[in-house]
Amino acid sequence: MRNFLQNMAYSLQRMMQGRYGVDEFSRFLDISGIVFFVLSLFKPLRFLYFVAAALLLWSIFRCYSKNIPKRYSELNKYLKIKNKIIPEIQIIKNRISGRKTYRYFKCSGCKTQLKVPKGKGKIEISCPKCKTVMVKKT
Repeated sequence: MRNFLQNMAYSLQRMMQGRYGVDEFSRFLDISGIVFFVLSLFKPLRFLYFVAAALLLWSIFRCYSKNIPKRYSELNKYLKIKNKIIPEIQIIKNRISGRKTYRYFKCSGCKTQLKVPKGKGKIEISCPKCKTVMVKKT
């Protein structure tokens, strides 16, 4: 039995030689496909089944592709988009968790988000980035 499993592993390694394999974008496609598949189980969302199938097929295609530069450029595009979205999500999470103790303002000069403790009355807020001064009520 052990010899059989070793032969299977060796055959799989030979088959994947020269192919792109799994990366972060493929994992994202897999997870998205599974989520859409689960959502397609609800009657009004049946059309998502085809979206799920397309995402899973795209992920499989990417794993077995031999066009490595093309797959690498797709990964870089995905990472650029992800790296723009993740900080925005983190800012929203921080605002939600600190909404009871802090007030948030945007700087009128550079649009930087400023965090000020609540309950201090009217205070002068200076932006650390552009040094713009604003008077706001906390």
